[in-house]
Amino acid sequence: MTVRAAWLQSTGQTREDTRLTLAALLTPSGQSPEETPLRSRSGIVPGGFVLTGSAPMQCTIGTGRAILQGKDTAQGSYLVAVTAPESFTLGDGDAQYDRIDLIELAVVDGSYDQGATTEAVLRLVKGTPAANPVAPVGGAGSALPLYTVRVPKGTSAGTGGVNWTTAVTTQHWAVVALGGIMPTSGFKGAYTGQYRDTAGLLQRWEGATSTWVSYPKAIGGIAPHGTVTTGTYTGQFRDNAGVLQRWDGTAWQYAEGKATILFSASQTSHQSIPFAVWTPVTLQTVDIDDFNGWNGTDTFTVPRTGWWRVSGHTAWTSDSFEGMRGTRVVVGGVGVPRMTWLTPAGGGPVVVGGQGLIKLTAGSTVQLSAYQTVPTAVRTLGGGGYSCNLSAEWIRS
Repeated sequence: MTVRAAWLQSTGQTREDTRLTLAALLTPSGQSPEETPLRSRSGIVPGGFVLTGSAPMQCTIGTGRAILQGKDTAQGSYLVAVTAPESFTLGDGDAQYDRIDLIELAVVDGSYDQGATTEAVLRLVKGTPAANPVAPVGGAGSALPLYTVRVPKGTSAGTGGVNWTTAVTTQHWAVVALGGIMPTSGFKGAYTGQYRDTAGLLQRWEGATSTWVSYPKAIGGIAPHGTVTTGTYTGQFRDNAGVLQRWDGTAWQYAEGKATILFSASQTSHQSIPFAVWTPVTLQTVDIDDFNGWNGTDTFTVPRTGWWRVSGHTAWTSDSFEGMRGTRVVVGGVGVPRMTWLTPAGGGPVVVGGQGLIKLTAGSTVQLSAYQTVPTAVRTLGGGGYSCNLSAEWIRS
């Protein structure tokens, strides 16, 4: 028959009927869409089959439960339980080379494994010593590798035996019931909507794209700093170094009204400004710089796209009472006309400047420039109650 049922007929139910139908409760697995519906994922129920070193050349495998998919799809899946610990004694090491031994859980079914004894067994498979040893091939039946143990050359109980901390490599993987969250990684999903926990991050299998898609650690909440680089849904929030951001479907945007950026730098020593040349003003003192955008001399790099309130002014000495004095905000090396101010020199120090709103893009540069029309150089005032200054405040995106 091609349609099988468990516990339907009064007589005649086969072992294959039972295994294949009960596998409806197990996580499917397979290398092709054709075989996946009838094959189950092999593995151990999390927490079982713990290996401990019980003597220099002896180890013990603890209790546990497991699922072993038969080699033949028609076999179905074998549900196995080890109800008491089992111990294994490893042979002494070779005189010349290391070797690798294998401990595996196996189901041998005489109906499929010709000539073999039908049994479920934990077994030790001894490896072959070699200059570059490899794990041995398992025995008959459908097997699940649990551990490999490297036995160094010359190892014996008399030399201290196997170092059970460093010699053992875990080979098994976890399995859960259908719909459960698999606590492991390194495998492709079997159906759309399957979940797994990998490195503490929840992921969902997208069947259409054949990829695992990560969810933030706090679904629906604010993802902690450094855990999410690409948003998984529009409206997701994350903490970006103490600043709240929202995923708009394409990129991270700063949450409006939730954070601000302040920058201010001032001049504390005189600077000579040449005749009729817009000259970047050197500002020695940083008053505040929330995002470390100042280069230390004369340039502020904008860390966030949006509308900014930028202000700047230059203070001039009384080196000359003639000509004009000017201040300009320069963005990307180009002066902004509506943020350019000129005034005639007076009978004492002169302060020239203003402020304005401007749309800036992250990565663009902002400078304060000074200008004067006296044929000889005129100095700015940096201190003594006066100071040149450039400041910027992010308003909104």
